[in-house]
Amino acid sequence: MLYLFKKIGTITLVFIFLIMMPTIKVSAAEEKNVKDYMNLLQNSEAQEIQTMIEDVKKDLSLDVVVVITKDTKGKSSRAFADDYYDNNGYGIGTDHSGILILINMEKREAWISTKGKAINIFTDGRIKDMIKQVTKELGSKKYGEGCKVFIKAVSNYGKLGVPEGQKVIKDPTAPKEPYLKRVKTMIKFFPMYLIAAGIAVATTVIASLSSKGKVTINSRTYEGGTFKLLDSRDDFIREAISRTKIETSSNSDNNSSTHTSSSGETHGGGGGSF
Repeated sequence: MLYLFKKIGTITLVFIFLIMMPTIKVSAAEEKNVKDYMNLLQNSEAQEIQTMIEDVKKDLSLDVVVVITKDTKGKSSRAFADDYYDNNGYGIGTDHSGILILINMEKREAWISTKGKAINIFTDGRIKDMIKQVTKELGSKKYGEGCKVFIKAVSNYGKLGVPEGQKVIKDPTAPKEPYLKRVKTMIKFFPMYLIAAGIAVATTVIASLSSKGKVTINSRTYEGGTFKLLDSRDDFIREAISRTKIETSSNSDNNSSTHTSSSGETHGGGGGSF
């Protein structure tokens, strides 16, 4: 009788485990890199997207994140995407390299945020191209396809690497570095400021003492005898022409525009509507 109860109990546990397996799989996918707060993705799509992301992470050492939401806490798409990446522990390596796409259903915007080496790989031109591909699918309500298109583009550009002539450009329209971080930086380097000031004061005092207050300049200092101009003429030697290269749009596409997030981290990125 005891044996029978044990056997029934074992069968029941196995049955419960088999029922919960699909749920466990989907939750694992959502908890890692696919955050669909709108339930716009099918379970199978979420799993497939997570698998694609794992392959990219393995091949390129880049973290990839997909976030779908209509609540950005009152933030812009850019600010929410940056903060979501920074505040949830994403990124690979010491520079937390990776890329995130936010699908903002409230404003119907798609925004890509990059960090670490992803900033150099995904230039303004490449991000513009990726957004164009993704928003085409999102505009047709093909949310799963839009996410897959994004990850495929990440893989393709990641394999191509940093394009020739790529430059990191600080966005002049971006908000200034947060005040708290500036204060922390000043405190950190305050001893260096004191040392520099001390050296400057000591140098000035030593220079003053060495002269002993004597005036070394008099009426004869600049007098070198008589001078008389007898003749003058102008000779044309050469013509100098300076040229400044004007950057074209194709060159600017190789730039990676960066800005500072609310946590003081450097991000690149770009976005568009769908």
